[in-house]
Amino acid sequence: MPAQPERHAAVEDLIDALRRFTVETDVFVEVFARAHGLGRSDLNAIMWISEGTAADRPITVGELAQRISLSPAAATALVDRLESTGHVSRVRDPGNRRRVHVRMNDRAQQLAQAFFIPLGRLMHNAAQDFTDEDIASATNVVRRLCAAVVAARTATSDPAG
Repeated sequence: MPAQPERHAAVEDLIDALRRFTVETDVFVEVFARAHGLGRSDLNAIMWISEGTAADRPITVGELAQRISLSPAAATALVDRLESTGHVSRVRDPGNRRRVHVRMNDRAQQLAQAFFIPLGRLMHNAAQDFTDEDIASATNVVRRLCAAVVAARTATSDPAG
């Protein structure tokens, strides 16, 4: 294991690289958002709705509210707005008619794919020289750092807890 100062510097370098990645990604995503009249909360919601739709596990408005830290009323208004612009649809759960899921519409999914798939290709190309073990290790580190961010967010939003 490297000496503590060296390890600290290496972790700081990783955090700085991830911070820059986050900012560059935000700038890239903002181009898509502006082109489609969407805000940051809209995009965050679309990401979760799209993921649920692709996995055939659509989410409810309540689940969406929790994931993007909005009140249920604000999440409902957001889904109303996305539905009125044709990005998403509400679908009743056939097993529980009182439960409503939110799904991406095909056209919105196609627009997002047309914009983001080229980025995915570039990212795959950027990672091509790394071994499978390198990728798995980096994935593990990033997931743990993401969990740390979620923990910090949770602690910040619930100071008593």
